[in-house]
Amino acid sequence: MVATKAERMIAPVVNNVPIIENALHVLDQVSDLGKAMPFVAPAFVLVKFIIEVERKARDADAKCNDLLERITFMLSNLPALKNVEIIKPTQLVIERMNGILKDAASLIAAYRKQGAVARRLHLNNKDKFVAAVESINKCSNDIMISLQIHQTTRLDILTRGVPADPEDEAAREFVARHGDLDDVKNNPELVSEFAKQQHLQMEEEVMEQLNINIADSMQQTMGRLEGMLAGNINSAIVDGLKALAAEMHTSEAQQHFICVQCQKDYTDTSNGPQSCSFHLESYSSWSRTQPCCGDANKPCQYGSHRSAHHCDYPYAEFFPYAQRILGYVDTVQEWVSVEDTHLEDNTAQKASAGRLLRWASRANLIDKPTILITVGTIWHDKPYYFHTFTAEDLESVAEAIRLTGKTVIFRTSSKASEFAMAEWLVSATNKVSGIRLTAHSATSDSPFIRVRFIDPVTCTMSGDVLTLSEGGFISYTPASPYRLPESVRVSPEISDLPLRPPRTDFKTRTTSPALRVILKTMSDPPLGANVDLAGPAVDFFTGEVAAFNNNSATSSNPITIASVAASFRLVGDEDYTPVKEFKFLDNAQLPVTIEPRQSWPIKFQVIVPRSKEESDLQLRWFNRALVARDRPLRLKLVLQDIENEECSIVLEYVFKPWTFDTPKEGDLAYFYLDDPVRADRYYVRVTKPDSTNVIDLNGTPLDQKRLEKVVYQAIKSGETEIDLGINQEKLNGVWEWNAWALIDLSCRRVYAFKIVMKEGKLVTTKRFGCLGYVLCPNYGGTPKASRPIRDAVEKVKLPKLEPYVVQPFPTDDKLDDFVPEPPAPDRPINGTNAPASTSGGQLVISENLERRLTSIDSNLSRIAEALERLADIGSKKY
Repeated sequence: MVATKAERMIAPVVNNVPIIENALHVLDQVSDLGKAMPFVAPAFVLVKFIIEVERKARDADAKCNDLLERITFMLSNLPALKNVEIIKPTQLVIERMNGILKDAASLIAAYRKQGAVARRLHLNNKDKFVAAVESINKCSNDIMISLQIHQTTRLDILTRGVPADPEDEAAREFVARHGDLDDVKNNPELVSEFAKQQHLQMEEEVMEQLNINIADSMQQTMGRLEGMLAGNINSAIVDGLKALAAEMHTSEAQQHFICVQCQKDYTDTSNGPQSCSFHLESYSSWSRTQPCCGDANKPCQYGSHRSAHHCDYPYAEFFPYAQRILGYVDTVQEWVSVEDTHLEDNTAQKASAGRLLRWASRANLIDKPTILITVGTIWHDKPYYFHTFTAEDLESVAEAIRLTGKTVIFRTSSKASEFAMAEWLVSATNKVSGIRLTAHSATSDSPFIRVRFIDPVTCTMSGDVLTLSEGGFISYTPASPYRLPESVRVSPEISDLPLRPPRTDFKTRTTSPALRVILKTMSDPPLGANVDLAGPAVDFFTGEVAAFNNNSATSSNPITIASVAASFRLVGDEDYTPVKEFKFLDNAQLPVTIEPRQSWPIKFQVIVPRSKEESDLQLRWFNRALVARDRPLRLKLVLQDIENEECSIVLEYVFKPWTFDTPKEGDLAYFYLDDPVRADRYYVRVTKPDSTNVIDLNGTPLDQKRLEKVVYQAIKSGETEIDLGINQEKLNGVWEWNAWALIDLSCRRVYAFKIVMKEGKLVTTKRFGCLGYVLCPNYGGTPKASRPIRDAVEKVKLPKLEPYVVQPFPTDDKLDDFVPEPPAPDRPINGTNAPASTSGGQLVISENLERRLTSIDSNLSRIAEALERLADIGSKKY
């Protein structure tokens, strides 16, 4: 049974340090025996060799530990030789022990030469250990019988079974699920899958190791051991044990590593299959959790410590490391790449190869030429490959290919319909000569396949990239031009120019000739609209008028203005309506006295209310007045003097719309509708943006991949008019637009776009809309074979629109036109035309003179009354 994750989390770490120390202790005890009895000396040399192999091993192994314990137990019985007479049978038993130790040493050495993955998948390895254990057990019994040793307390070492690591059981079940051992050994994808499941490193030599018989490796090691035993046995015992002990202490003191998975310090002897704990993905500061398992306080993965980054299985620290290389432009010189995107779920199958320049952006250049190969999307929940190769690595790769015939570097999936893959190309001289990359998505008609030839000695590219298959989604060239329906627009045509310039010819009107005031408009234009303020229910108008006292400078006739009022009307109306509010902008205080031949500047602001329909629009316009969008507005300013005489002037405001957008050079199409209610033009502009995108629909760029997705959707659904899902709402719902792609299923391409503009949710009565067509620019790279065109079946139309009646509005009227009457000429006092005197001889006074005398009298009375009021104000003040 494969151990569950919980069982593996609590499983004890296999540690070979105590076992090695115990073996050294036993060797130290019996070292003198080897000097006295040379036939025993080979045993010490062989055990020393086994200890060295186990000490250098990167991980502890239950079978190796068990075998070393049995050997140590067997040697621990040898001191009894000092107490017995050495006879021929005893010496034969010791010589057989040396042979058994030689076999055990060669087995352990050959076993340790295999990588972690190969050791587990070589299921027959355990049979070799079982055979060695049986030999050691039998020899130990023979030694104890020969030396007359009666021991019962430690015999469990000999009677127990051969242990197995959890990974061995996992390998056995994995092989059973996938056929037999040969099926797994000859399938790199299955080997890689097993390595990831067990968090083991997938070495480059693993396929070679799986196809090498351990018996052959044992035979090679046996020859090496024979050479060692042919040397000086005694010196090997004495010097070897001392050197080995010293080396053990030095190694423990110096050989420390930093694990790339958990960032912790470790040594080889302390490293076990459950020593390292880590997460699959980095902590998310945004969600404040661990995305891979949801628990930031407890790691979710366990395995051996690793001193170098790898892609055998995902771990959180790997992805920042890969990003530092792949996320910048100065770290890798790309030689070749392929990518194919699924047209429905947008997943990408991709692979690339290139020269690794730096390990991080702006870091020093790498001295040794290095090739970087990546396959798949590098993320914890995706299959991926990320590995570097030097010239020496390529030599090992070539040898592995020679032995196994396997050229696949990595493949993301065994599915034929969707995968990414990298493969080695090998020359006739058995040298790596190139890299072939393949990417195929399930929605593509054929895969992308590209080849980059390389020089394996210098790790540089050679020649040009060879494209074997373009792949992707295939479209065809239309055999004839497409003909589009006419565009339709339902809306009045409005202008962005004012109706006319505002009138400035209005004259001052007075209620009495005695009020000699001239009002003059000083602002240009006469009225400004919403200059500094804007509201949804009113319009703010500002202006400036000068009130001039037209009395003679020598007349001493000042004019005192007691109040100022304003009213408005639209051209065509008969009556004026008081404004909502009038105020001075310069904080003027009434009454104001104007001396003869002097003027008073009146800077003012008035608030004009909008109608209910206009208020419901909730428009805040600056520099434009909604209330006057259809007809000019006239504002009457009325000044009243202290004697309740009035003078007035009219100021006019003519609406000036914002300048409308217009078609520009290079536009593929320009669709618009005019809104007379809001005095605005809404438009959709279609352009050809750049080489990256095929077309731009009013700020929404569409590239070739997006169009291919649309066509693929049409093929699957049978619909040839596809909603692009733009659905842009403008001005918070005043109007909206959307676009549909028209698909030619024969040529498998988008040939045109339909644009629909209409009023939005804020408009209750829909009256305006626009439906337009624009051809799609050609796309798709190399032209394919031509096919007859097939037009799309259109279903989308303009919604039902209510009729809009254009109302004729007057632009001017004569209600405020006024021409002052010229004053009547004074009648002469004396002259030929003078009337005859009365019988009483009284002088007859002319009508003009009488009128002037009356005016003087009135002015004197008014001045006297004003002086009295001023005196009264002064007395109250002091």
